[in-house]
Amino acid sequence: LRKVAIKIFDKEKIIQEDLGDSIKKEVTLINMMRHPNVIKLKEVLASHSKIFLVLELVEGGDLLKKMEKSKGLSEKQAR
Repeated sequence: LRKVAIKIFDKEKIIQEDLGDSIKKEVTLINMMRHPNVIKLKEVLASHSKIFLVLELVEGGDLLKKMEKSKGLSEKQAR
């Protein structure tokens, strides 16, 4: 079994903040990426009130937080 992460969006908030196009772009861009260092989108699901993006799980922490803490990373470290 492979581990996954689920990103959950509230449809009401998407509508209120006019984020529909941004969500669609995010899904499209993730699907277009074919690189070993980029997470893969496994599935998109929706309920009456939520949208769920099922993504490949990447362990090891948040890259942005690590970059902020160390004041930047070399290209090798970022990969």
